[in-house]
Amino acid sequence: MVVSKRGILFSLSVLICCLANAQPDFEKDILMGRLAYTQTIPSDLLATRSVVLFDQGITQKELEETQTAFQQTGIDAEAYFNCDDVLAGVDPEKAFSTLLNVRQISFLIFFGKEKNEYSLTFVPYNGKGDLISVSAPAWQQKGSVLKEVLLTIYRFAMSNQKKKNFLINDLPETDIPIKYFIGRRNETYTAMVKSFRVAVPKFGNDRADTALVQMLKQHFPVKYELVDPELDDRELERKGFVLVLRFIHTRGLIAKKILDYDLTQMASSIASVMMVNEEPQIKTIPADEPVYKFYFKHLEYGNIFLGNKWDADRSWQVALANHLQLMRLELKY
Repeated sequence: MVVSKRGILFSLSVLICCLANAQPDFEKDILMGRLAYTQTIPSDLLATRSVVLFDQGITQKELEETQTAFQQTGIDAEAYFNCDDVLAGVDPEKAFSTLLNVRQISFLIFFGKEKNEYSLTFVPYNGKGDLISVSAPAWQQKGSVLKEVLLTIYRFAMSNQKKKNFLINDLPETDIPIKYFIGRRNETYTAMVKSFRVAVPKFGNDRADTALVQMLKQHFPVKYELVDPELDDRELERKGFVLVLRFIHTRGLIAKKILDYDLTQMASSIASVMMVNEEPQIKTIPADEPVYKFYFKHLEYGNIFLGNKWDADRSWQVALANHLQLMRLELKY
């Protein structure tokens, strides 16, 4: 059978489209999708503590301009975090929420910049690992000039609330460390997958969940169960699971930082091992591109098992197939 070049290109386009549709949303998109926007500035914004989550494109100068305006307004933005550092998966968000609780944070402020439009979105922090409740009230201001957006926020605040925050940082604090994992870090696979029940959280996306089921049937012949992604580690443990499959989804450089890899030899690209026809091969991915990196976590002790190779990929399907196949190759099951 002869297949034309046009036919091959069409087939590849369809495949790429299907894979794209099966990709789960970014963590920030999931959080922002929960919001119920309102025209009313949040009560107690000038009397409680906040943290700012900013997009990668925001500059240090823009952060400083924002903090100066917040200080004048009475918004106590205690700390600033790059979204890529904290909105990278279940475990990073849980670690982030622990820090927020220690600091008694009441509001999250999302600072975005897209197509030369700034946005500042104020939303209550719910005190839990998922950060934002469904239908949480959110107040947002947008504009092409940051100074004008900040001035609008100042006017709304001054006309609606009494300023109670006075001891506010002069500069944005951006260097607060986060302890992402409480257990031991292992660059190995765990043979426990062969003996104990493994929890595999669903994505909550029909296409992605269908692809996940097919992937597990093909590459994961052990005792596993698909579970509600809202269940936390303690709930999974009470249900009799010993391990859970987790992933990090963020820029490659940040993923390596979160998972505590050695960054001293980092370059502009990261070498990743991928499986092709059941054989490991090397591919390189720019360090600033978002990737998925899967790992297994022991629910009782919090130990994480990363595998003995960096097997991340742009597509979650490829990243998961890499991880599961490399694990079977190593553990021989």
